[in-house]
Amino acid sequence: MKDWWQKLSIDWPCALGDFLWAVLVVAPARLIDKITRRRVLHIIGLLLLLLFFQQVIAMDLTFLFGVDLGLLMEVSAAVFILLAREQGKAVLIAIRQKLALVRPRLIRVYRRSARHIRCVARALAPPSDDDGLAGALASW
Repeated sequence: MKDWWQKLSIDWPCALGDFLWAVLVVAPARLIDKITRRRVLHIIGLLLLLLFFQQVIAMDLTFLFGVDLGLLMEVSAAVFILLAREQGKAVLIAIRQKLALVRPRLIRVYRRSARHIRCVARALAPPSDDDGLAGALASW
């Protein structure tokens, strides 16, 4: 049990520390010691190529998504127009059916109102005389 506690509390953290020291301190120091001007230029060239590639990919994706968005807007407009057309057809069919049900009543009401308008027009019409408008104004 004592060996287990020593491994858990001392040996493993020390081993982890040694590993981190070797990877994070010693390896970069060796790399810096081995670096030459030629390797620095190669690394800078690779970085520039990566940056150029990143810009090209970003522009291509921008145009690609822009075209896709434009196409999406055109397609959605077409779908909207087709749906509005179908809705308009459905509304016209419903109106036609309702008017077919109401048409006899509308014709009856129209005929009745036309009769009333003719009767009222006859009742309010001035008496016909030979003088016409001049005689009507002179009688006042």
